[in-house]
Amino acid sequence: MKRFSLISIFFMLLGLLSFTVNWIIEGYFEPLILTGFIFILIGALFCFIAIFKKEAGSIKFITLTSFFVILFLVVWFEPFQVLRMMTWLKNVI
Repeated sequence: MKRFSLISIFFMLLGLLSFTVNWIIEGYFEPLILTGFIFILIGALFCFIAIFKKEAGSIKFITLTSFFVILFLVVWFEPFQVLRMMTWLKNVI
């Protein structure tokens, strides 16, 4: 595994941890969801960098697959999470 593949896995796990912590605590904490979403996007970005640099190993494809799976599961089980986050971003910007 190379540097960008490891960084992508690290950020993907941080994003997943952020979503899990928000699910465990009671209520809804918007900055935590936003942080998790940003970590997942950064992980996907580093995954694409690893693919374009043609790094050895298949961990970059696992990260790319988990990017879509995690976002699908969030939308499937918590559809209002995405709506709340988009509304919060609209109000902040």
